Amino acid sequence: MRNLLLGSTALIVLEALAPSMARAQTKSDSAELQEIIVTATRRSESVQSIPSNITAVSGARLEQSGVSDIGGVVRLVPGLSLFDEGARVSGNRNNFNLRGLNANAATNNDDNPSLIQESVSTYLGETPVFFPLKLVDINRVEVLRGPQGTLYGAGSVGGTIRFIPNNPDFSGFYGEATVEGSLTDHSDDTGYQGMVLLNAPVSDNVAVRVVGGYEYDSGYIDAVNLVQQTGTTRHPGAPVLADPNDFLGSGVVRGPVVKDHNDATTTFFRGAVRYEPSDQLNLQLNYAYQKVEANGRSEDNPYYGSGEEYVSYRAYTDPQDSEINLVDADVEVDLGFARLTSASAYSEIKVDSVSDSSGYLRTNLASYYFGFPRLYAPLTRHQKVNTVSQEIRLVSPGGGRVDWTLGAFYLKRDTKFSLYQPMEGISEYTNLLLGLSPQVDFTDILAEGGRDDTFEDLALFGELTYHVTDKLSVTGGARVFRDKTKGTAGIPLPFASRTTSYFYGINPLDDYLLGGWEPYERTSKDQIFKANVAYDVSDDLLFYATWAQGFRPGGANALPKIDPFGNDNSAILTYDPDTATNYEIGAKGRLFGKLSYTATLYRVDWKDFQTTLYSAFGQNYVANVPSARSQGLELEALGQLTDRLSASFGYAYTDAKTTADFDYVQGDPTTLIPSGTALPASTKHTLSGALDYVAPLPGDAGELTFHVDASYRGKSTTDYKDLPTALGDNYLQLKGFTVVGASVTWRRDKVALTLFGNNLLNVRGTTYGYSKDTLGAEDQLVGVIRPLTVGLRLKLGF
Repeated sequence: MRNLLLGSTALIVLEALAPSMARAQTKSDSAELQEIIVTATRRSESVQSIPSNITAVSGARLEQSGVSDIGGVVRLVPGLSLFDEGARVSGNRNNFNLRGLNANAATNNDDNPSLIQESVSTYLGETPVFFPLKLVDINRVEVLRGPQGTLYGAGSVGGTIRFIPNNPDFSGFYGEATVEGSLTDHSDDTGYQGMVLLNAPVSDNVAVRVVGGYEYDSGYIDAVNLVQQTGTTRHPGAPVLADPNDFLGSGVVRGPVVKDHNDATTTFFRGAVRYEPSDQLNLQLNYAYQKVEANGRSEDNPYYGSGEEYVSYRAYTDPQDSEINLVDADVEVDLGFARLTSASAYSEIKVDSVSDSSGYLRTNLASYYFGFPRLYAPLTRHQKVNTVSQEIRLVSPGGGRVDWTLGAFYLKRDTKFSLYQPMEGISEYTNLLLGLSPQVDFTDILAEGGRDDTFEDLALFGELTYHVTDKLSVTGGARVFRDKTKGTAGIPLPFASRTTSYFYGINPLDDYLLGGWEPYERTSKDQIFKANVAYDVSDDLLFYATWAQGFRPGGANALPKIDPFGNDNSAILTYDPDTATNYEIGAKGRLFGKLSYTATLYRVDWKDFQTTLYSAFGQNYVANVPSARSQGLELEALGQLTDRLSASFGYAYTDAKTTADFDYVQGDPTTLIPSGTALPASTKHTLSGALDYVAPLPGDAGELTFHVDASYRGKSTTDYKDLPTALGDNYLQLKGFTVVGASVTWRRDKVALTLFGNNLLNVRGTTYGYSKDTLGAEDQLVGVIRPLTVGLRLKLGF
């Protein structure tokens, strides 16, 4: 009955669209395409006048598409992808990928904070952010493709994404209240959301704007075969023995099935106070808060057990709780010859999680635990990241022969990360197995450790544009920077260290024999550059060519100097920065005042790019691999075809490959990754498109808006290639998939009622995963997008 309801509602949405399209006007209307103003170059300009490939998604388009999270943005922007983990984003990381410039395996990273800075930088307004936020009350999203290092600094080798919120408005008091309910296939629960927005002028030059709400995402993954244990899901305890009288040989008791275990709640708030005492001075203080409590991962295993989809067989449910506080202050002063901007920010992120990697131990390291029959060892992780950033820049007003931008940037990020992995009963088991009396304390702790470090970035940057003629302009840019990382990191292995100490007669037993804490310090100084030439053939046609560089800072690995096999890791304790050089030509323009378009050809050469490899002992570490490249084509069009009908279309072809050989496992030539291997998670073809049609109703009955969108993501792989001899292999082939969404909205005055359907074809979309070679047949996983979801949304304005 539930599936029938979902399917019937989806058909109603689709059938409602058909007659509306048939009623579309065939005559030539006077519709004009509205310009979207962006600040990607640090000054307000039409997106069509900027000589680079930028996608701007308006807040209205986000609302029409029902997008309120970062995963939804991918449906609207061709060539943009991410590892879609739903509400439970492992380690609360940014996982965007542009132009295929990704060198990390497409996995959940088991909640460890990424050692490598992501290849796409993200901003909320003027503030660089390193975590996903719920997208509410957003004015627009700006997607800047290609390296953006001169203006946006480290981590922008693939591009930069800017989420621009609406600012407090002096025009008057108003607000909105939104409630929503939804049903998802394979879920027994109803998802819901409530949100309130208020805008209030306090005086002629002070205004306040706040938005906040609560969201419940219903789960759709059933947890089967969970281990019954004495603790809670967030604080696991010892497994319950199937036979308490057989400590040496007993297995564990399996608990009941937990239906829809990957449900999650999100509490969010954002507030801003704006003070504008004159046309020359604008001050704004912003605060954002978000708390996500996720009870499990959006991952299943259709290759085991019953073979059903949306079922997980792992021993634990892997909950995660994250909390974000962000305070930032923006000051703008019009000095006449330039606009001075100061952007100051402080953020605090806390993430607590449980993850089960026991399948890896059972598959790869079982012999180290003497045949222990209850090899279940959940990992508890705690992460706290405090970030301070300050940017000051001067931007000329524009319109003259020379336009320029000059600025300075500083960032300091303190990361404290800890992990703890016990395996209850392993010490007692080892004593009984070896017949030791008196017993030796081998400890039940398999691993502990983490990192405690500080990263600092100091930079000077600038761009200068010379308008040679009214049609021809030339731009040059540079960024000079100094990065420094200092701290300690390590993963001691107490149980393995003590047992090894015992067998080698080392007394007292040494907890750090096979891993300990290592101090590290890394400083890099460098500069990057940019050059651009633009030629306005007419008001409706612009050609451009760009050469630009991007970079990511170096860092350190949490490895012991000497591993348990006696290998010296000194040469891989740190890794160097990497650089990307982009060559790009493009054209953008307008046709008939109704259609805007952009076409771009590009090639990016990635030198010494950072990627995750494996040591001879099987520990992952970050290394610099000689080179890779990405080349492709990007097409995008946006049209106001009639007064009532608008459309958008985008296509991206991406060919991202390595251009040098390297060994996946250090010193093991049998694990050679040859030149020409596709980069992980890169997909050659992505498409997106949308149609919107507005139909006025008779009399004073309001209007109907019909919307449909579709996006296609091609096939990809989760890692470089299948290497059976490599410890830690996690290669999977992921199929391409198409996601279709549609909605019908009735509006009258300040009331809007929307019937929507997401993933109407109910496709099984996968964006990351681990294979059975890594985690074992029972514990392998694949991350799946949310199935068919239909719902109702009511918005009341006041």
